[in-house]
Amino acid sequence: MSRAQIGAVSLCLVMNLIDGFDLLMISFVGPTIAKAWHLAPSQLGLLFSAGPAGMAFGALFLAPLADRIGRRRLTLIFLAVASLGMLGASVSQGFGQLLAARAVTGVAIGVMAASLPVLASEYANNKRRGMAVALITTGYGLGAIIAGIATSQLVGPYGWRSVFVFGGVATAIIFAIGLRYLPESIDYLVARRPDNALARLNRILVSMGRAQVDELPEKAPAPRKVALESLFRGNNAVRTVLVWVAFVAAQTTYYFTSSWTPSLLLKAGMSTQQGLSGGVLFAIGGVLGAVLLGVLASRFEARRLTAAYFVAGALALVLFSVSLGSLGSALVVAVLVGLLATGTVSGINVIVPALYPTEARATALGIAGAVSRVGAILAPLFAGFLVQAGWGPGSMYRIFALAPLVGALATILLVRGMSARGARGSSPAAAEVAEGTATQA
Repeated sequence: MSRAQIGAVSLCLVMNLIDGFDLLMISFVGPTIAKAWHLAPSQLGLLFSAGPAGMAFGALFLAPLADRIGRRRLTLIFLAVASLGMLGASVSQGFGQLLAARAVTGVAIGVMAASLPVLASEYANNKRRGMAVALITTGYGLGAIIAGIATSQLVGPYGWRSVFVFGGVATAIIFAIGLRYLPESIDYLVARRPDNALARLNRILVSMGRAQVDELPEKAPAPRKVALESLFRGNNAVRTVLVWVAFVAAQTTYYFTSSWTPSLLLKAGMSTQQGLSGGVLFAIGGVLGAVLLGVLASRFEARRLTAAYFVAGALALVLFSVSLGSLGSALVVAVLVGLLATGTVSGINVIVPALYPTEARATALGIAGAVSRVGAILAPLFAGFLVQAGWGPGSMYRIFALAPLVGALATILLVRGMSARGARGSSPAAAEVAEGTATQA
């Protein structure tokens, strides 16, 4: 890969890291805000859910604008919006204003989450493409780690608003760097042919050390659109429902643990610093979980591996619930919980494309990702109501251990269903699925 390609992928990673900071820092600073403003646990749950809710809206309704105005422009626009959302949160004077600012930030992150992996994929070469996309997915975890460290250093001397200011300024700096260095999507230039598309394409090619072209390549035929109802025809119906159940379960587990772990550690009797440490260790485990799943997926069948992650994740939540009385044990198990919770989300993203024929894969993954936001939105909110109802931290981790068990069951049924169809020897679509699974492995 040329220096320009490495730079483009690296910039996408840094932008995703900033997104992770902006989205997940509320988990660390939330308890301080709740104490300062005397918020009820249900209100804190709303704050935790506002970001994922905004993400769902941005990904569904605004991210498709990238095909019209370009991924670079859309990414930069919403990077600026994310910065404004963070700075707006820093000057909010009440719960409603802060909730609105968090939702705006979530909308911006939802748009960028759909664009950055695509840009990174385009600028990586064939050999490094999988690694590039995997690195991008670690950005959220790395951002969460920085959020925990920043909160521990800033809240004491400067107050909780300083963490939002730090995030807003950092996002603005990355926006300025992206304005100068982030390249446009080559696919967009070729497919949409905006003004000066040829000149812009040649500038990108030169920066990558490639020869210039005299004319734009011939347009590729537009991919055939796949209707939503096609995901429910024949065997696809059961498969799609199981995928949705597994994805919702994975997001429920991840967003409950990532949002509430610092707060619940405080409620379990630990100090503010110890609660922050638990959140940071959870995030570190998340980064390790995504990387480890990628390594293991090259050796084991992805559906069985994801089912194993789910089962182990449920056991880890129960273990965490009984380790809260010991600081050392709880912090060690926090790493394991983060590793498994993040690994299940990564695992679902790996297995979904292999379950459908080529023409339906993008639609299936996009719709499944949108449906999974139900878990991301409702899990922190439901947890807030449980805290308000008097549930203890240990009981909450045990009740949420049901979610990965449901995900494990759905994933195991996917494994059995595909094995049975493979044994009977079925349609060309099934053969393509098997081929896709082998390619993934």
